[in-house]
Amino acid sequence: MGTSAIPAVIDALVTAATTALPGITVYDGVGDSQNPGDYLMVGVDDPDGTRPANAADSQQDWANATGTARNEHGDITCAAVSWNGDGNAKAARDSVFATAAAVENLLRSDVSLGVPALLWTSYGTATKLTQASNTTGALAQLVFRVHYEARI
Repeated sequence: MGTSAIPAVIDALVTAATTALPGITVYDGVGDSQNPGDYLMVGVDDPDGTRPANAADSQQDWANATGTARNEHGDITCAAVSWNGDGNAKAARDSVFATAAAVENLLRSDVSLGVPALLWTSYGTATKLTQASNTTGALAQLVFRVHYEARI
């Protein structure tokens, strides 16, 4: 596994979400969402930010007295984005929560995401909704975290 489970968890989230969310464009990191649509950005805390994204954080401690394994507790930050051209704020808001619910259901169906070192994952250690509406339509962004526990 290496020094951290973060790369494997991000890879697994991107792969699983791409398969499980056929109507949503899934990006590994910040994506180009310059067109109306529904998006999921894995490893992104601010889809419109100009600074590098805060993708993940973790902490580790020894798993046993011999120092041969570590437990890692971490969070991957994701952003669900919905932008429509008709100015319907409710539709955009409902869409980002539907995307987050689909990720939550994905994690419930496979808590390890197929990654051997992952003990479990869970949705929603934190969420933040932002909304905007202007002449180009309505936009909703839901930033949420996927928590994981790993033995490395």
